[in-house]
Amino acid sequence: MKSKNTKAGYRLVGQIILLGGALLLLDRSAYALNYFELETYPYRTASQGEVELENFTAYTRRGSQDAPVPDNNQGLVRNSMEMTYGVTDKTEVAGYLDYARARSAGDWNLEGSRVHVRTRFAEKGEWPVDLGLYAEAGFPHNDANDIEFELRGIIEKDLGKWTLDVNPIFERVVKGADKSVGWELQYAASVIYRLNERWHPRLDFFGDFGQLRNFEGRSQQKHLISPAVDIILGRGLSASIGVAFGQTRASEQQVVRARIEWEFR
Repeated sequence: MKSKNTKAGYRLVGQIILLGGALLLLDRSAYALNYFELETYPYRTASQGEVELENFTAYTRRGSQDAPVPDNNQGLVRNSMEMTYGVTDKTEVAGYLDYARARSAGDWNLEGSRVHVRTRFAEKGEWPVDLGLYAEAGFPHNDANDIEFELRGIIEKDLGKWTLDVNPIFERVVKGADKSVGWELQYAASVIYRLNERWHPRLDFFGDFGQLRNFEGRSQQKHLISPAVDIILGRGLSASIGVAFGQTRASEQQVVRARIEWEFR
């Protein structure tokens, strides 16, 4: 007989599926993949009282096939600075500042700010899959849209030394020129191999299907595949480095990405 916790886990999975089905009936969207956040979120959150400082950098010299990067193809650098605080052992809050600059230019331009709340359910391994939920409000700078909203599911499963993470993502504008156009479906996913305590090779997938009720054509969708490795440096320090390769014309064709994180109390 299944335990009460297992039954509760199945019910929650069902609720997430129903939520996704309901979103499919909503309005259309006109969004884009967020290259400031090429990240698959895991089940684990910051523990109560823990602070996480993170810097994410992405560099591309090869834009999409339809839109080369600015500044005569000299390259574009994106940088995101994040601070996270564990409110409880299962819930965290975070704030971001996003900047970008052409490689040959000296000035960084503020592209926007974001805040998120992320929580997880039950304890690790208590349900058939480990589940979490992420909600983010974004505030673009010098943009026709003032506020954007993102709702992201977090689904994780450990299989021996392997970990599978899947993030279905729903986005829409809640204030601004595109408020009436509705929701878009994106995704992030990763397959991680815990080789040892320090080295964790991984393969990440990022994508944007477009409007929920009318997906864009394949060439206009954005899909990236990114081999990477996580490195546990010790004393709360970790890093990740990888290269993302675009799989469609509308995707940026090659993005070098790096992240460094420091956790402390």
